[in-house]
Order: sequence, then C-alpha cells, then structure tokens
Amino acid sequence: MTTRLFRVFPWLPDAQTPDRPGHPLYVSPTQGAGRIDGPDRYRVLYASTSEVGAIGERFGDLEEWSDAMFVVPSLVGGTRALAEYSLDDPLLDLDDAKALLDRELRPSRVVTRDRGTTQRWARAIFDEGRWAGVSWWSFWNPDWVSCGTWAVDRLELVSVAPLADRIDAVHEVRDVLARPWRERR
Repeated sequence: MTTRLFRVFPWLPDAQTPDRPGHPLYVSPTQGAGRIDGPDRYRVLYASTSEVGAIGERFGDLEEWSDAMFVVPSLVGGTRALAEYSLDDPLLDLDDAKALLDRELRPSRVVTRDRGTTQRWARAIFDEGRWAGVSWWSFWNPDWVSCGTWAVDRLELVSVAPLADRIDAVHEVRDVLARPWRERR
C-alpha cells in the first residue's frame, strides 16, 4: 500500500541533493529533539498524510499568521514549500488500539511531550524491523495524521510547490486553529 505524505520545509530550488539544506529530502544532521528521533541509529523525516496536517504541524505554535511565514530568514533565497512524497513501505499506526496493546503502549505515552519517553518507544518499534516509521494523531487536530519515517531513502518525491501557491490550504488550517491573519505592510 502506498502512503502519501506531505511536509512543509525550507526550500531552496537550487539544492540538488538530499544532503543539502533546502532539498525536499534533507534531514538535519543535528536532529535529536524530535518525538521519534534516534540520531545515533536513524534519521527521521516528519510529515503528515494531508496538506492541512503538514501546515498545521509546522505553524500551529504561531499566535498570528501572515505571509511572512513563507520566508526562511536563515536560508538566503529560501522559501517555505509543501512537498508531497509517496512511500510504499508500511508505517505503524499508533492510532490503532491493537498496535498499542501489542506494545503495551498507552495513548498518553504516544503524545506526551517527554521526548525521552517517545524516543524510547520509537527505538523499540524501529528495532522490530517491520516498519518504515510510525503515525499518530496530531496534537493540533486529531483528524490530522502526523508521521515520522526513518525510511527517508525510500521516499519518492512527487511534487514541490511554494507554500504561497497553497494559500487556500493555509487559510483552511488557520481557520481550524482560529489564528488571526495579519496583512504585511
């Protein structure tokens, strides 16, 4: 079964290889603080199964939204973009009660903000050798599915679009999260 994944990322159209910042498959070598990170064992690309989920995960913490969100000040010439990927390998669905029972994992431990806890269960799932990553419900909206895949080398890039070109999806998420939009002056 093919899974479609979406990710908002800082894009440099000239970044030609995944080891370069600004490439759609780039994962920072300093990764380590994320929910399922295991930098000594694997890299993780975080995504969502929907455009709106990816946008919500990236900008949910912002109190006020504007088109300034599309700019990446730390990446000269960079802009935020929405990438779509396909993955043919299975993700473990942590919104499935049997998957949790099989691992003696409580739902609260899936979404806890204690990264030591989440990284421990992620390593155990990685060690099963059966999964390309995991999926769980979004903190921002449980209808959105968040994912982390350690099978970054098996992701197929489908498309990339500047986030400004997906403004309708941005405003859809903004409405769901009840964030005000500020026009730049």
